[in-house]
Amino acid sequence: MQKTFSFQFDKLYAPLKDHFYVNVPFPLPPSMIDNAMQAFFKFLAEPELTKSHIDFNIAPLHRRGDIGFKHRNANDHLYNDNKDFFHFHPDIFQKYPDFLARHPVVQDFCLKAKPIWDLAYQTVYEILLAFEPNFPKTCEKIFATESVHLILRFLKYDWDHSGKYLAKPHYDAGSFTLAIAESGPGLRIGSGPENLKLVQHQPQNAVFMLSSNFQKVIQTDELAAAWHDVIQLDETFIGKPYARWALVTFIEAHGVEAMPRSVTHQWFTESTADE
Repeated sequence: MQKTFSFQFDKLYAPLKDHFYVNVPFPLPPSMIDNAMQAFFKFLAEPELTKSHIDFNIAPLHRRGDIGFKHRNANDHLYNDNKDFFHFHPDIFQKYPDFLARHPVVQDFCLKAKPIWDLAYQTVYEILLAFEPNFPKTCEKIFATESVHLILRFLKYDWDHSGKYLAKPHYDAGSFTLAIAESGPGLRIGSGPENLKLVQHQPQNAVFMLSSNFQKVIQTDELAAAWHDVIQLDETFIGKPYARWALVTFIEAHGVEAMPRSVTHQWFTESTADE
């Protein structure tokens, strides 16, 4: 793999230890992200059968290996939030060539997603490469598999009424998360409810943080997974087509199981059975 970044271990490790995330370069023109998000919104306008046709799993052991479209309704879902999201992985092109050829809106969306996924792959690889001298086989635990568990999520939050949270506090289910872009501020990160702080995305940068399964890759007690949520900051979006959009990559080691929701979503698990 051609090296495009030069990450230094100390400059990654220190902010992860102190702030539970680190800003890393993500040199993608903003127009490419905007065009991909517009393609996503066009995809969301497609018929339900078209949107839901792509449906497979790249990691059967893991509840975050699902590829394709999902709708979540606060009234009937465990997480109590409203959102539409699509998990992109380039395996789509191999599994659904005929379907993509017959559905140009879906094909255009996937083609615009692919270079973003590629840069996310490269970025995460170079980040983890910097960990290798201190934590051997870090890259191997993620990338030594036929289908790398790196999922690009296109996400649209709905907001029909005033309330504090767009996403309830939680740990992500994978090993690492790379938050690439968002339509506006609202993401807060800390190690727990007592120290959540608002994160401001920087132009052509992404936010890298540790998720609940990070110790399957990096075994250390000095670092902690990033506890985070998303709050609404602009009430002018009430009743609009969307409250917020975000573009996030979830990364997991291959051949491992996700942490139970009793760990990742401690917000509600005292009163809700784990699934």
